[in-house]
Amino acid sequence: MPLGIDFGQIFLHLFNVAILFGGLYLLLYKPVNNFMKKRADHYKEVDEAANAKLADAEAKVKEYEEKIAAADAEIAENKKTAAAELETFRENKKKEAEREAASILSSAEKKAEAERAGIVTGAKEDITKIIEEAAKKVAVGGDTEAAFDAFFDSAERGKQDGTEA
Repeated sequence: MPLGIDFGQIFLHLFNVAILFGGLYLLLYKPVNNFMKKRADHYKEVDEAANAKLADAEAKVKEYEEKIAAADAEIAENKKTAAAELETFRENKKKEAEREAASILSSAEKKAEAERAGIVTGAKEDITKIIEEAAKKVAVGGDTEAAFDAFFDSAERGKQDGTEA
């Protein structure tokens, strides 16, 4: 043994170290490695499930946004339709009111014309009566001044009664 090295002892120690590493590999490394692999797989599954749920939620959000947009478009269309119907209704009511106003105005003009004609006829009759009475008094009485006064008195009474000469 040169330099006091015992190769048997070295091989024995190497063999012991190999057995120690083999035992530790079987007892510690493999179970810890399996545990870490299972843990990584578990978190990977959890992450995939979360991503799937997130994608599903995003799809639902997009679907609901599309439904809301469609509902908004439908509401806007309904508003336009209602506004057009309201405008048509307003125009029809306005035309109907104008026709009714024209009819009322026409009938009022006819009534006013008839009243005016009646008043004129009545006034003519009153004037004729007054003139006849005055002529009778002038012809019978001969007093023209008294007849003239009677004419004016009669005219004033007619005016006070509401019929003008």
